[in-house]
Amino acid sequence: MSVIIGYYGKNGAVIAGDRRNILFRGDPKKREELEKKLYSGELKSDEELIRAAKDLGINIHIDDEKIKVRKIEDVLVGEVSSIGAESKRRRMYITKGKCAIIDILNDTITNKSIREGSSIVVFGNKYIKNLVQQELVKYKNKILKMSILEIKNLFEEILKNCNNPTVSKKYDVFYTVNCSKNFEETIENDIKDLFNYRNELKKKMFEFGKIMTIVNKIANEGEIGTIKNGKLVLNDDHIAIDKVCPNPKLFTEIEVEGNFEDGDIVVIENGNMKIKGKNENITTKYIVCKK
Repeated sequence: MSVIIGYYGKNGAVIAGDRRNILFRGDPKKREELEKKLYSGELKSDEELIRAAKDLGINIHIDDEKIKVRKIEDVLVGEVSSIGAESKRRRMYITKGKCAIIDILNDTITNKSIREGSSIVVFGNKYIKNLVQQELVKYKNKILKMSILEIKNLFEEILKNCNNPTVSKKYDVFYTVNCSKNFEETIENDIKDLFNYRNELKKKMFEFGKIMTIVNKIANEGEIGTIKNGKLVLNDDHIAIDKVCPNPKLFTEIEVEGNFEDGDIVVIENGNMKIKGKNENITTKYIVCKK
């Protein structure tokens, strides 16, 4: 759900992009039907999109806060992405007189091209690209003679006139009149930052998965062990941990507090630790889990 317009030439570079991001949930075939209506231009407004989604039984969430264009010193960056089972990204990097188009699949660059001279690059679905190009054609004999600020204003006007549910009313625009002295190095470092971010995200997701596994194993019903020598010795199918984290310390016997005797059987009822057959609660600083 994007439109990004980039210009690079002898007078500088300009990039403009909207902020819309739409999440779909529902039957894949119905989603495909809705997306076909959306990308063909059949749906003309947010209201029509919401109504069509409801008719097809698809849940949608519209977010207009996704930043798609940015500036790194004298390099302007724009990205469109599709995040699902796989992460697909297309990026443009532009500066005065230069442009790079890069396709990224997960953690791999699948295509990279670098151009020099003057041109306009448009990212977006086919319908939106046609709308933008129809507007740009009106200025094809003028745009190379325009100043960077005039081109910036033109791009802003085009985005304002893109009345389509795949495009937000909010947009961001950046420009430069300078040529980056470290164009390819900036691109390399920026993509390296992306890959590092993805690796950190994978680690966090892995750790989150481990934490959720632990949370789902916390015991809340049944016998968990027996009091021996003043401590709770856990049954073979239970273990105690010091805290909920990716790598907790593990214990098979733990200190407990309360009124108990050796030989007492300890149970958990409704989340509370008790002595079986007695109305005596006991407590511990540890967390008991099923193995």
